[in-house]
Amino acid sequence: MGNRYERSRMSRSFTYKGVQYHPGTLVVLAVQLLCLSAFAFSPASVDHNKWLSAAIAFSLLFGLILSLGFFGTWNQFRDDIGLWTFLNTNPVESAVAIATVGEVLAILLIPLG
Repeated sequence: MGNRYERSRMSRSFTYKGVQYHPGTLVVLAVQLLCLSAFAFSPASVDHNKWLSAAIAFSLLFGLILSLGFFGTWNQFRDDIGLWTFLNTNPVESAVAIATVGEVLAILLIPLG
């Protein structure tokens, strides 16, 4: 049946190619990618568009929550599985963590003045 980590993944609700994901994770990833692409094509619009600013704030919040949970899960199972294997086994969660880092960098690059 596999190690303890593989057995714990059976509680998720969405399956893609044998790997189960929660639909909320996919929604957060989609919103993060949409916000990052909007910021990439028009960085000045973040200051002037309150809806885009709100979307970035909420996607960053949920991305941080999911990323912390993702790395907390790895911390729980790190005796059984290495970090690189864990990141490769969970591509959607890895993408959420990478997009969260991208959003943090994008927010830090906005001039304050």
